Amino acid sequence: MGKKIILFLMIFQSLVIQAQDFSISERKGTLKATGSFYPSKRFDAQVVEYFVGGNAEYFISNNYSFRGDIYGLVGQMKMASDANLNTSFILNYGFNKHFVKNRFNSFLGVFTGMTCFKKSFLELQYVPNAGLTIGTQFYFYDYFHFFAETRYIHHRSPYSNGNIDEISFTAGLGFQLPVKKLLGKKGI
Repeated sequence: MGKKIILFLMIFQSLVIQAQDFSISERKGTLKATGSFYPSKRFDAQVVEYFVGGNAEYFISNNYSFRGDIYGLVGQMKMASDANLNTSFILNYGFNKHFVKNRFNSFLGVFTGMTCFKKSFLELQYVPNAGLTIGTQFYFYDYFHFFAETRYIHHRSPYSNGNIDEISFTAGLGFQLPVKKLLGKKGI
């Protein structure tokens, strides 16, 4: 047991030493990806939906990035009988503005995309969506970061004149590759 603790401390110390060399100031050319669980609260009905999804993000400059997201519905908890509209998947793309301070990276993003609603087995309806993202990230190593974010998504209902608005939250461990650094300065 004691050998395992010593081994863990040695690995942790080497990560801390390597993390001290990591510079967040040069983000341009970095490709990031995350996968996570997204609980989502709908405001049109008493429904909590559970999505599994992820995103890929490319930094086009040190402070701006292009991001694409995809989420698939894996479960739902209905609190009322009027919650008869199921979301099957959500596909989004948009831009984020980053506010970097040391190892912390807060961001605000706007996006648009498409939502697929499933009312029955054979009845699918696709509608546009738009929304906002706000979050923060903490970079602790060249290739990994912690993240937490909240998303607001606005959809038009495909079956009525109303809106379907929802808010989701997620947090976890992300992965990034400094593509520009790996391919050389003139690569991308």
